[in-house]
Amino acid sequence: MNAFWQGLSGREQMLIIIGGVLAGLFIALQLILSPMLSWRADQRSDMARARSLYEIVAEAAPLGEGAPAGASTNAGPARTIVSQTANDAGVAIVFINARGDNAVDVNIASVTPDALFQWLGQLRADYNIVVDTADIARDTGNPQTLRAQISMSQRGGP
Repeated sequence: MNAFWQGLSGREQMLIIIGGVLAGLFIALQLILSPMLSWRADQRSDMARARSLYEIVAEAAPLGEGAPAGASTNAGPARTIVSQTANDAGVAIVFINARGDNAVDVNIASVTPDALFQWLGQLRADYNIVVDTADIARDTGNPQTLRAQISMSQRGGP
């Protein structure tokens, strides 16, 4: 390797050194400096998402506390109850999947937080249908609305 280097002219050696320095600077910029500079913006974004999630949970918490647990369960299959009460509450269900008479999965594209949580509170209070799992997030197109995927089941059976 030393013989190769000695065989190069001074101009070629200078070009290789400059190329190596530029490659080293590029690597340092991409792997060290860029992540350090974007860290603050990434943290702000994470904090905004966490604050948004906290607001959703804070809105829902009072509704969950006040709902009684032993309401009527003889109004029919959970899918029918969920579908009918959603229309009455102004919640537009995009997709609904019945998992037997006592459980359903719903997908809601856009709903206000008040309408969603009041509807879920009504389902629990009037029909003893409770949320098993929920993925609720602010709608990216309109931060005043939510999108949700919810699995719920009717406790106590019809």
